[in-house]
Amino acid sequence: MTERRQKPIPVTSQERKFLEEQKRRYESQSGDSGDWGQFLGAMALLGLAAIGIYALARAANRTPQSVDVQCSVCHKSFVMALPTGISNIIYIKCPHCQSELVVNLGSQ
Repeated sequence: MTERRQKPIPVTSQERKFLEEQKRRYESQSGDSGDWGQFLGAMALLGLAAIGIYALARAANRTPQSVDVQCSVCHKSFVMALPTGISNIIYIKCPHCQSELVVNLGSQ
């Protein structure tokens, strides 16, 4: 069985230059680097939060194993375990109100 491959997305040289600049800025701010899939996934989640599909929550009191999150909908706090190899942007549901949240782990 052959593996399915991703198809390249056609972009103009101007669009590619813009994307590379945004990726560079993201990497310098977040510490994530190299993976276009991770970068595009994070940008898509942040974009969906920006247009109001998901609420954007911020992380506070980050430790190596967990982070405290305050829901931006019900304003209750909860602890979220941090799996290894995660990016700075995570999609979760609030355990209190079941709101869909995008958590920015880069901001504390």
